[in-house]
Amino acid sequence: MTRFACAGLYSFYLLEIFMYQSFVYIEARIQLPPVDSVFREDEKTHRISVDSDVLKKVLILSRALGCTVPDLSDIEHITGNIIKPETEKNFTGYSIKIAESGSMNILFHSRQKSVCIEEVRIEEEAGRLTHANGIARMDFSCAGYPSMRIKTAPSFELGEEVQIFLEELRRLSQYLHLTAEGAGDSAIRCNAYVALASYPGKPDYYVKLRNLNSFNFARKAVNEELTRQENMLSCGEEVPAQSRIWNEHKSCTEFYQGRTDLPTRFEKINPCQTFNIEKASQNIELEENVELPEARRQRLKKQYGVSRLRAEFLCDYKDRADFFENTVELGAKPLNAAHWMASELTRLLNKKGILVSQSRMKPENFAFIIKKLDCGEMHSATAKTLLRATFETGTNPEKLIKTLNISEIGTERELLPYVKKVISENAELCKTLKSGEMPPLEFLTGLVMKETKGKAVPQIVKALIKQELNISVIYMITTGGAISAVRHADGTITSGDSSALKEIAGVVAPDIPVQIISAGQYLSEELEPANWAELISEVASRINAGTANGIVITHGTYTLSYTAALLFWLFSDAGVPVVLTASSSLPSESSEAADNLQLAIKTAVEQKNGVYVAFGGKILSPLNLHFDRPGSFCNWNLKDQLYTDTGPIAMQFSGIGELDKEVITRLLVEASGKMFMCRLYPGFRSDLYKSIIAYSKVHSIFLEMYGIGSGNMKNSDFSLKPLLLSGNSKGIRFYCTSQQKINLDFSQYVTALNVWREGAVPMGYLTTESAVALYFACAIVADGEAEFDELMETYASLYSD
Repeated sequence: MTRFACAGLYSFYLLEIFMYQSFVYIEARIQLPPVDSVFREDEKTHRISVDSDVLKKVLILSRALGCTVPDLSDIEHITGNIIKPETEKNFTGYSIKIAESGSMNILFHSRQKSVCIEEVRIEEEAGRLTHANGIARMDFSCAGYPSMRIKTAPSFELGEEVQIFLEELRRLSQYLHLTAEGAGDSAIRCNAYVALASYPGKPDYYVKLRNLNSFNFARKAVNEELTRQENMLSCGEEVPAQSRIWNEHKSCTEFYQGRTDLPTRFEKINPCQTFNIEKASQNIELEENVELPEARRQRLKKQYGVSRLRAEFLCDYKDRADFFENTVELGAKPLNAAHWMASELTRLLNKKGILVSQSRMKPENFAFIIKKLDCGEMHSATAKTLLRATFETGTNPEKLIKTLNISEIGTERELLPYVKKVISENAELCKTLKSGEMPPLEFLTGLVMKETKGKAVPQIVKALIKQELNISVIYMITTGGAISAVRHADGTITSGDSSALKEIAGVVAPDIPVQIISAGQYLSEELEPANWAELISEVASRINAGTANGIVITHGTYTLSYTAALLFWLFSDAGVPVVLTASSSLPSESSEAADNLQLAIKTAVEQKNGVYVAFGGKILSPLNLHFDRPGSFCNWNLKDQLYTDTGPIAMQFSGIGELDKEVITRLLVEASGKMFMCRLYPGFRSDLYKSIIAYSKVHSIFLEMYGIGSGNMKNSDFSLKPLLLSGNSKGIRFYCTSQQKINLDFSQYVTALNVWREGAVPMGYLTTESAVALYFACAIVADGEAEFDELMETYASLYSD
């Protein structure tokens, strides 16, 4: 379970609310490629020198960290219980401090924090402590290899910060070519030192967590150790200074050996020697103007218009960012290139377990495929086939098109003669099509495909037929609600049928062909996941078929804010305007239904892209839609109205070729069974909610908080704390929204910071309805829980500014 904390703000916690302040520092060790000897001793003078390549790498990293490099440094021995490797290993036990007083910025849940670097040292690898099947042992396979030891100040407060720091350190090392290509996380491990102290004191002990050889383990171990120590201190026990190891199978830290006070880690060699860093580095040429990961992320966002998430993905590895920029330089559109790299290309790379620089895919070949997509000369299914073939063989895709017989006639110039021929030979069908009946479009498209021997792009064919016949069709998808409801003689109201809407459309938009499609007839309170699935499938099928110039959806009023937001997350960049409308009164009782429907049709005709809500004479954003009173909606918290969005959900959803309504229904039903929502109120009983989640398969809980995120975190049944702790133990995700018109950011009140620490994610300025709709959208597109969590937290960050 992710536990969030507002970095650097723990000093503001009140003692009675949060008794202990956490102090965590790490010693990260970066393993460098092997050399003959890290430290060499001159046979005559007995002066000790350092391998120049190793020194160069350490100086490069030190400069990137903004460290100060002294002219001279003492040569020291590592002290303590060092288990030396076998005699044939070239291990001296020397250590030299090369740099000090640096820093690295990390971004933790949209907030930047500076981690202080106390020192950077050159050392040798000794043995690695490993733990398997309950047995700890030493691994000496890399003994004698050069390594850098980076020690931080106690700047960390949670395991997440440690993990983010290690990931950024890995990026830096890879960008600067310090580690072997593809080494990834395996080249970096760390020891973490963890302690708690009563605010505002300092700790008088540290527990050492040894050899955390995965970034994920580092996060888990630090968090579990903080919890263990807090439980001990809360019970009046003392926490002894000791060394512990992480047991992944039991998800806990285990005793390894005792430790004395804070030991002196190094002692000068005898006789004393100093290493002249200035002199040794005179002949070392350091690369200038290396663009580091954070700078490159910012540049890619600005230069290519990619989102923060895409920039982070592209810049996670230098070769990936290089590949992207090379592809764009060759003419591919940046957003399409980034999307296909993140989806199809990454999927192929992951199957092979390789980096893009290790694959047969070249930027020029990838750019060729993306450019074909960009200009509409190839549709996505063909592009995927061509991409896979190019990836596997390394062959030029232009040659593969002919070899695999997947060539397409994609340009309008090439297709227009075929389209005109089919139109001239099928006058009656074209007349029916022009009247607004769409079935002939599929038949005519099939005839063109036959004429071109299947080499035409169907979407372009349909667009050309509509263009030649000057067709503009609006689909109206009806779902019931008051806008088509009927009041009976006994006063009861039931959902009506679409015939009334067709009559209204004929009156308010007589010159626009409108096709009516029913996606069910129900009132707002009857809305279920299967209804959403049917609506989503209908919208997607019209868009994918290329038959819609615009889509109007008639809906119930009271659940409109949920459906509108869900469609926004999925269709906000679909290339066809989707307009939702409703009515708070029946068509027979006022003109509201006709007025709203007229505005919706007009918007669907005029707009080219995006999701809209037409209601009460206004065009509203589908996001953060709030029902004020009968006949009135408004948008909460939005500085600017949002109708379009190029976020990862819309991009991933658009890449789904064939939508299966039954599959979507199953995904939504499963998601609804794993989600729970509760609203805080004075006298809120956390223990009652605990009993609900104890016997359920809840994955996510939405907490609607009073205001900016403050919550009762005292030790009582009326506190959120028992619920959060119980949820943490079950791996439940908590997503928090506000009952008020406000941006929920957890950055001010001490109670809010404590809620954040215990694992709750603030959803920024998203309302509960929009956040819940986001949850269901993620359930449709996410490939597993890890991607689901990433998507939810990504959007929480994107909508928190």
